[in-house]
Amino acid sequence: MTLWDDDEMLMGDLDEALQGAVSDSARSAARAAFAWRTIDEDLMSLAYDSSLTEEVLVRSVATTPRVIGFQGTDFTLEIELDAGTLMGQVVPGRVCRISILSPAGAKHAADTDEAGFFTFPAPDGGPVRFTVTCDDTTQSTEWLTL
Repeated sequence: MTLWDDDEMLMGDLDEALQGAVSDSARSAARAAFAWRTIDEDLMSLAYDSSLTEEVLVRSVATTPRVIGFQGTDFTLEIELDAGTLMGQVVPGRVCRISILSPAGAKHAADTDEAGFFTFPAPDGGPVRFTVTCDDTTQSTEWLTL
């Protein structure tokens, strides 16, 4: 945030804002403020991550899929990442809306089938979070890198 010590700086910044120029820091601040819109969502807790097991930490097992599990309030979200495909299931099975989000916004969104299964192309990289909307409630995971 800029502190305006004199009126000339303030007027210059206001004039620039009226001209439509938006600084990178203003864009960054706007994105950070926008991220708070979901602060009331329930956060699912990480229950399991195969990349954190002792075997993987000792030596890399690149041929095995990564499996991640999250515990919601009344369901679990199970995810498997393998060969460029992300597969998952909401357990117990039900129709839900699953979204994969990046810091820039939604990457993918789809409904599960009646058994709770879904499939997406694997995200490119960087941080992502999963959002599950079932029965008018929305729960999200923490940010993680796949």
